[in-house]
Amino acid sequence: MRIEPIGDSFANEVRDLPLWKTVDAAAAEAIRDAFRQSGVLVFRRQSLSEEELLEFGKMIGEPDLYAETGWLSTVPEVILLSNLRDQEGAMLGGLANRPLTWHTDQSYYAKPVTGCFLYAVELPAEGGATSWSSLYRAYETLPPDLRKAVDGAVGTFSFAARMAGGSSPGKADNHDRAKRLAETPDVKHALVNVEPGTGRRALYIDPNTVTGIDGMPQDEANDLLDRLLDHTVKPENVYDHRWGPGDLVLWDNAVVLHKRESFPESSRRLVKRMIINLDPARHIIPPVAA
Repeated sequence: MRIEPIGDSFANEVRDLPLWKTVDAAAAEAIRDAFRQSGVLVFRRQSLSEEELLEFGKMIGEPDLYAETGWLSTVPEVILLSNLRDQEGAMLGGLANRPLTWHTDQSYYAKPVTGCFLYAVELPAEGGATSWSSLYRAYETLPPDLRKAVDGAVGTFSFAARMAGGSSPGKADNHDRAKRLAETPDVKHALVNVEPGTGRRALYIDPNTVTGIDGMPQDEANDLLDRLLDHTVKPENVYDHRWGPGDLVLWDNAVVLHKRESFPESSRRLVKRMIINLDPARHIIPPVAA
């Protein structure tokens, strides 16, 4: 097994490791260390059953169930993201083929589940690329005025705002919107978090989800959030992934943003996803701000 940087990006690739075989303790610990360091790991050309995906998730942390029960597969911890439909015309999973703008998953929860991976099963011939942006790099390279403004700042994270910003108010993404909105009140999180053990700092922003900053007029908050996003997604902070069959990409939602390109509706795409509770002694788990 080798763990190598991908070009000049912050992401790393784990090479020469078939995940369908037993991963020994030393290799598993090296993977967890590399994941903690970079926030994104890529494993290419894997061939994995859902049971094997579950075992991989357990190696990283504690797999959890996703709130949208209509997205769950035969192994409950595995989620389907696809534009495919069953014999009755119902969606198999969620999100269809629409584009997804920069965001981080579950920031609107009081205790976000930050670990996540995607595993590619079937892919369109064009479109559907995914990009990740490092919130560690973003914080480390902030201009002094932005760092001063964001240190100690607390934002309001709103699932209702996230849903309002979606591309379709209907069933295009297979969300049970009414149920999720009733279960997900607004929460407050700091806009900068500190990694336990190392003291590294990472931004924690989520476009279309953060609706305001405590003690700051709305126009000033909007301007600051726009400037933070523009800085975060500069090319030097971004890893762009062009999917191949069998690719598995693991990421930490507390320290990266991600987005997805659209793809033609006539194309077929099926990826499997899992959310994973990470070790709070090793990873940032954004706490509720007082």
